[in-house]
Amino acid sequence: MRICVFSRGYDPVFKSEIETIIDFVQKTKGQLLFYEHMKAEVEKAFSLPAGTVFLSRHGCSDPCADLMLSLGGDGTLLETVNLIKDSDVPVMGVNFGRLGFLSNIPKESLRAALDDFSNGNYSLSGRTVLEIDDCKSFFGQDVYALNDVSLHKSDISTMISVTALINGEFMNNYWSDGLILATPTGSTAYSLSCGGPIMVPEAGNFILTPIAPHNLSFRPLVIPDHAEITLIPEGRTDNFVLSLDSNQAFIQRGQKVVIRKAPFTIKFVRFPEDSFFSIIREKLMWGKDNRNQ
Repeated sequence: MRICVFSRGYDPVFKSEIETIIDFVQKTKGQLLFYEHMKAEVEKAFSLPAGTVFLSRHGCSDPCADLMLSLGGDGTLLETVNLIKDSDVPVMGVNFGRLGFLSNIPKESLRAALDDFSNGNYSLSGRTVLEIDDCKSFFGQDVYALNDVSLHKSDISTMISVTALINGEFMNNYWSDGLILATPTGSTAYSLSCGGPIMVPEAGNFILTPIAPHNLSFRPLVIPDHAEITLIPEGRTDNFVLSLDSNQAFIQRGQKVVIRKAPFTIKFVRFPEDSFFSIIREKLMWGKDNRNQ
């Protein structure tokens, strides 16, 4: 089994978990892969198995591995989307962050999770990904969003107007701080903090959620995920911020952003004990009520 390890950088807090991964790879006669930005620290800190490979940040294709391990929080796992892309490499998030909606494998359970994966005791949850037209003109490369695409103002002085079209049909002008288009996975992220609904990962929908709307009648809107959404920013400033998860670019007034469902999904490794409903009950503390004692 080829296991690829990704984090934003090497941190000594990962030491015990990387030792667990190395031990697992050696005992199963597998292969270990890291990314080049971790090479110096990892080679110094560990006695790596023969055949260890260091990859560039340009991706993980062909596929490069049988499993991607993300060490960090949800933000780290989101970064793996643009490494994996359409390679179909499944990803397992080991949580070193705070909330852990996506990276929900406790670090103490890593060895058991690796054993279960090796023995086939898992399922894959396919997660919808967003893409935009002419992405390279905005970001210089093709990038994708697992949580959401957002268009918002670049300063704090004034609200903006975002025109939204659904399949080419005018839907609304949103006077607000911006607008979010979220996937079901992203329904528990930025959209949720702006009043959007929670959707199960299998829901075939998107959520269009205004950010601090001026008109109180503006409410989050659920639309089918086969729709094409066009957003056009207007306002008193010339620059606006376009975000695809953690990737950001400035765009100009009147520029069109055309968003649609990407032709691939990201596969999350899931185990029977970490169902979606158990995760949101735990992370959102549902049921933490004295009446349930």
